[in-house]
Amino acid sequence: MANLRSILLPLLVVVAYPCYAQAPATTAAQLDRAARFVDAGDWQKAEQTLRAVLRADPNQADALNLLGIVAGKQGRTDEAEALFRKAMVSNPSLAAAWANLAQLYKQRGDVERALQTLEEGLGHAPHDPRLLSETAMQLAERSQFSEAVRRLEAVPPAARTSDYWELLGQLYLSAGDFTQAEENLRRALQGKPDSVTALRQLAGIALKQGDPARAWQYLSRALRLAPNSPELLYEYAQVCLQDKLSSEAVLAMRKAVLMEPDRPEFSFFLGNALLETPDFHEALPYFRRYAELRPNDTQGHLSLGWALFLEKNFPEARQQLEETLRLDPKQADAWYHLGMIAYETNDDAKALELLTRALELAPGHARAHWGLGMVHSREGRYEKARDEFEAASRLDPDEPKVHYQLSQLYARLGDAERARSELQLYQEAQKKSDERIKLSQKLPSMGENGHPRP
Repeated sequence: MANLRSILLPLLVVVAYPCYAQAPATTAAQLDRAARFVDAGDWQKAEQTLRAVLRADPNQADALNLLGIVAGKQGRTDEAEALFRKAMVSNPSLAAAWANLAQLYKQRGDVERALQTLEEGLGHAPHDPRLLSETAMQLAERSQFSEAVRRLEAVPPAARTSDYWELLGQLYLSAGDFTQAEENLRRALQGKPDSVTALRQLAGIALKQGDPARAWQYLSRALRLAPNSPELLYEYAQVCLQDKLSSEAVLAMRKAVLMEPDRPEFSFFLGNALLETPDFHEALPYFRRYAELRPNDTQGHLSLGWALFLEKNFPEARQQLEETLRLDPKQADAWYHLGMIAYETNDDAKALELLTRALELAPGHARAHWGLGMVHSREGRYEKARDEFEAASRLDPDEPKVHYQLSQLYARLGDAERARSELQLYQEAQKKSDERIKLSQKLPSMGENGHPRP
């Protein structure tokens, strides 16, 4: 999500076209002309114009402030500081001079003096939106969010633009007040409906509130506005996968990877998204790429090992999983996958050892319980198999294959009623799984430009 500083920038306009109400008409015209030169980056003409003003009136505060900007832009920071101070002496209520001097101190790394300057400026111009906004920013960067909010809420109502509401929403978000953050960000969107920043922040709030469907709506809207943002595609794909829209996640990540093929997290996430689709076999090259980019990351070797397992390439899968355990012996998933390789290669004793190790590290590992159930069932230890499958069912009641195995096992044990009950649960769970897959495949709604259609 965007940081606070990027949100503030539209608010803090201390240069362009200030109001010179107290200046004579000729001076105001010269100052306006100089400000235009400043905006255009024509420092020489701006300086010539401003020095002409100051020859007529050496204490003209607006001219001193603008000349300070010109000096600062050309690297003459000591001169700029002196000019800003002279402007403030001439007109203590000139908020732009205080803000520019504070910015100069901050660029030098003197954040304490910058904040002190802003506070002093507010003593002379207590309702200036620019000083209040910049002070709020400085306080937020110190994690003093409550005080930052208090300062920003002191901005006069007439000066509260969409950027103001967006910044206030971001401050509340940083403070952990999601209700107030959402309220203010929604208000920002009313005045600026094309704010990708606000939409992304609202999506983040929705996720924190456990509502991935609403987060998807916000990010889908943001993606229509910025279809070529790799970061936005990545965020959108993550929400899609949480919302069981795996094919949509794959489409978004394919585009992100094309734009930035060397981003490790992009390759890794695309691989994971592909594992949730019928095209799971296509995940392998992306996990390989991730392991190349981050050779010491256990998750890369773990995921590559699992993808190789799905391809029935057990020898190479075993190598990757053993590398995972070399890097982190406590990776329960790696022990589980190795156990399933042993099971698939008919080494039940080894499978039992490895799956038991997985459960020692992670007692709530539903798939390891399921794997042990498969081993015990094949060995004819039906009561033990039943116990393991029931444990897996308690931990992951939506997994169809667990209910299927229980239905078969209860039938073998002569419990016809429970066998029928588990068969029904299997059918219901399978139906839900099929519906999720259909929904995932139904929403590859990316248009030709690579963004969701309205």
